[in-house]
Amino acid sequence: MEALILGIYAGIVWLIFFKYKLLPWNTVAKVIVFTIPVVGMITLILLLNIFSPSSSNVVVVRNSVGIVSQVKGRVTDVPVTVNQRVKKGDALFKIDPTQYQASVNALKAKLKLAKLRVKENEALVKSGSGNRFDLEKAETDLAELSEQTINAEYDLEQTVVRAPSDGTVVNVQLRPGAFVAAFPIASVMTFMEDTPQIYALFNQNELHQIEVGNEAEFYIPSFPGKILKARVESIILAEGQGQIGVSGNLPTTGLREIPVNRFAVKLQMDDRHAELLLPAGAVGDGAVYTDHLAFLHIIRKVMLRISTKLNYIIPKLH
Repeated sequence: MEALILGIYAGIVWLIFFKYKLLPWNTVAKVIVFTIPVVGMITLILLLNIFSPSSSNVVVVRNSVGIVSQVKGRVTDVPVTVNQRVKKGDALFKIDPTQYQASVNALKAKLKLAKLRVKENEALVKSGSGNRFDLEKAETDLAELSEQTINAEYDLEQTVVRAPSDGTVVNVQLRPGAFVAAFPIASVMTFMEDTPQIYALFNQNELHQIEVGNEAEFYIPSFPGKILKARVESIILAEGQGQIGVSGNLPTTGLREIPVNRFAVKLQMDDRHAELLLPAGAVGDGAVYTDHLAFLHIIRKVMLRISTKLNYIIPKLH
């Protein structure tokens, strides 16, 4: 964009001083002609970096969920494959439900008998020939069996493990015949959510004009020529070097390399791109458009669009 502006300026100078010779090409004219673009470009760049700050570190993050079984048993079916996209509630794998169905059936039979005992004791108490203690005991047994039945039905439902949200199964090593246990840290497959989280990293002094709700745009090389619209969702004013771990040691400062001072601005991608599956870990460029000097936003937008077109060029010799 800077080259385009300088080209237009050079064309105007050529027309005025050489083509139509409207002004003399003397020392004063030379000083003015060469001073204007230098001062102008420096001013433009400084204002752009304040009111339309850009970032060369826009990171796409997608949450991954380790899929674990909540019940133990033999796997009977794995209807998904590696990198298969699924919808929320789709079955990921199934466990033999025989023992869990048997528990539910047995508890339901006991529950039916417990309800009958409560009715019988109520009738006896009303007629005066029954004992209230026996009625209360029957009611307690009924309540306990009801809770046990709910728990058993829940375990039965867990024999079909379902997708927690729309996403992609990226690691499927499970096979029918394998035995799984209810062990929370032993994932049997990895599930990655479709909904991405977008973070743009800025230097500290680039944040003072950025506010929640500001318009933003970004691109990633995976989609050459495409500009993705977004809004500033939040500004995360924290990073790792600002945290001191709990220990009895004195804080160490100055003896190790300090990480680059960048803070994350979280972007909320526009709904129009909801169906676009952004690669997890992709890195691109972007910009935030603040509420001041809106005419500068056009220049930044043109710069972004030119940059994303360059992603079509693949400079490889092999």
